[in-house]
Amino acid sequence: MGIKLGDYRHNHNIKLKEWLNYNHNDEELRKLFYNMSKNIKYIHDRDYYVKTFNLNEIEIINPETLNPIQYNTIIKSTDENNDEIKREDIYNLAFMQIGIYTEMLNVLRPDFLKENFDSFVPLLPEADVPYYRGIVTRGARVYYSDYIDEKNKREIENLQTATGEATKSSNLKGKQFVKATDAGRLYAAQAEKETRNLYSDIDSRKDAAFISFLLFPILLIALGLVLSVVFLIQ
Repeated sequence: MGIKLGDYRHNHNIKLKEWLNYNHNDEELRKLFYNMSKNIKYIHDRDYYVKTFNLNEIEIINPETLNPIQYNTIIKSTDENNDEIKREDIYNLAFMQIGIYTEMLNVLRPDFLKENFDSFVPLLPEADVPYYRGIVTRGARVYYSDYIDEKNKREIENLQTATGEATKSSNLKGKQFVKATDAGRLYAAQAEKETRNLYSDIDSRKDAAFISFLLFPILLIALGLVLSVVFLIQ
């Protein structure tokens, strides 16, 4: 049985394992998993991957917003394994989510989950079942955050279309949709800023690597010119 909400709200930098000791509804979990996926995508875009999904190795920096998420051990990937590593991280996060929803994380096995996925469906949020099915049974490589963003986008478009066809007074609702979308963009921008600050170190490493990449051929050309001058003098 979890601890009631409220005790951790004023704290910062809480380990995921500790956070899960509190009672949480599906919407809170979905928000957390969305942010976890966003942070993984950010890491992947900088050619890193998550070495471990141990609950004690993942921290929620701000429990109030459930973002950003700090993966304590990230590793530089190579061109050879980049795509497969990304797929593994996406799968591992989905596997963790299912394990948390079903309270079977410590005993769940990937092969068993794949073969018996339909048995787990009643324990998962209905809206997310297609996503988990694609990841677990078909090996899809889709970020959970991208799935949620696309799903929300389509739902808003469908609602706008439906209300627009129903009545001209939908202008008011349209304004409400725009307002909600703007709020979503504002949240996303703030979350992106917090993530960027958290992982500023790997950004600086990437910039340094890019600068080194540019300087190397320039140095070779300069060295060639120096050697040419030396030979001419001799």
